[in-house]
Amino acid sequence: LAGSRGDRAVVRVGWTVPTGVMLLLCSLGLLVGRRAPATSRAGCVRCGEEDSLHQLMAALRDEAAKRGRDSDLGKFEKLRKLGPQGQTSPKQVVEHVVLQLGAGNDEAAFAFTSLPPWRAGTHRSNTDWSKRMDWAKSRVISGQPSGALVDESSFGQLLSERFAFLRQTQAYRLVGDDSEWQQKRGREKMTAVKEYVVEVETADGEDRLVKFVLVYNWLVHCHLISNVAVLSANTERYFPGTGSDLSQHDI
Repeated sequence: LAGSRGDRAVVRVGWTVPTGVMLLLCSLGLLVGRRAPATSRAGCVRCGEEDSLHQLMAALRDEAAKRGRDSDLGKFEKLRKLGPQGQTSPKQVVEHVVLQLGAGNDEAAFAFTSLPPWRAGTHRSNTDWSKRMDWAKSRVISGQPSGALVDESSFGQLLSERFAFLRQTQAYRLVGDDSEWQQKRGREKMTAVKEYVVEVETADGEDRLVKFVLVYNWLVHCHLISNVAVLSANTERYFPGTGSDLSQHDI
């Protein structure tokens, strides 16, 4: 489950239950010690240490569908189902993409990749979203993404060639300014260009420092990833006090 080391939260892919999800599970009676009204004990969903996140989310989705409360699903689950949307912070976008790539969902990463301004329509519904920015070759100029484009097939190839380690993510933590909107005490606009540095631990035990650059997209009212740069592929830490591994904290 989620934890902290020093003043940094570290998460491990596959196990974190978001706080919103836990609260909703409580309200729906899906946690140990409580249960929703049922005519059969066999229908009770129990949650213990042995339960996986997938089991919890499956139970939550079933219950939400019955009660018509799909809007109460956790934020990351909404992003997975609905894609980019308003009221999503750039930090949430980065974490969502890291999580989805670790789970093998390249499509989700493509959905949260920037669109060049010259391809944008007057509305998201009449915009061609088939091509997005090349993470490795794009740059942000005057607050707008610029550079090479890739379609979804080429994007998958790009991940295989340049960012395959993200598909092996076992744990990660944000380094530096990890606030939701990076407003610098009001000096930066919420819609400004944002940069997040993430330390990723891969399945083979390597640690990579990766910088995500995000640009606000006015069609979806959400930041999207424009550029990704690998700052370090060294297994040694470059930040004091981080310890020898990230294993204490799970996703």
